[in-house]
This record gives sequence, C-alpha cells and structure tokens, in this order.
Amino acid sequence: MSDHHYPYTAPAADITQHTYASGRIYTPTQAAMGALLGGPVGVVYFLWANFNTLQKHTAASNTLKLGVMGIAAIGVSIILLPEDFPSLPFTILYVMTSGWVARKYQPSKETIAESEQFSLHSNWRVFGLGLLCLLGSAVVLFGIAAAAMWLGLLA
Repeated sequence: MSDHHYPYTAPAADITQHTYASGRIYTPTQAAMGALLGGPVGVVYFLWANFNTLQKHTAASNTLKLGVMGIAAIGVSIILLPEDFPSLPFTILYVMTSGWVARKYQPSKETIAESEQFSLHSNWRVFGLGLLCLLGSAVVLFGIAAAAMWLGLLA
C-alpha cells in the first residue's frame, strides 16, 4: 500500500515561500558606536544582527566565526603583550573594522530611512545593548585571562 498511487490526489506542487528581508536595522554609525561601547562582543553582535535582519545568513555565520577568532586573538594578545601596553590600538582597530564592514556590506542610514522594508533602531537601544555587550566582553576577556593564570601562562 505504500507505493500505491491515488488517482484523485492533487499533483505535487512546488510551494516555496518567498520571504523578503524586513525589520529594524542598525546604521553603520550605530554599529561602530555599539562596538565602541560594547567592545569586541559589541562588534560581533551589531554586525551579526544586521546581517540576520538582511537575511544574509552566510554573512551572519561568518561574522560569528570571525568574531570568535578575533576575540580569541585579543585574549591571546592580553597574555603575550606587556602589561603596560595600551588598549587603545585594539579599540581603534575593532571600531574601524565594524564601521568599515557595516558601510561596505550593509545599508547606509539614508538607504534605511528611504526603505519601505527597513526602519532604524533607536540610539537608546544601541546604548543599552552596547552596555550589555560591554559586560559580555568583560566576562569573555577576563575569562581568558583567568584561564591563562590558571594554566600558569600569566603571572
């Protein structure tokens, strides 16, 4: 009975739902400011959130992968660089990277404002999530430093 064909069954149809990207999105400036406030976790979150809203899932996945590698690289540099090495170069690097990626691969503020599909996130949201990302960055980086101390790699 499993291979039996019923003559009154409707023919199989290719039913594909076409979904179009829509929703709230961060401007490139908001993404950079979220990175400045939120640290390395902020970079990853704000870029990932925009790629997800744009339904660029491969780019969102790559953002997560590269973000984890970048955060790990920062954590390793904490171990290898002298204690008095300034953190400002790292901050400048990841804020500029965040702004560059957002400007190159995500819509501009003007494009978002003119779009019928997208709307802007508020700056208060960027501020609040930036603070949460800052907490996440501190937990991750202190966790890496604590693991290094536990392993005897950091005095």
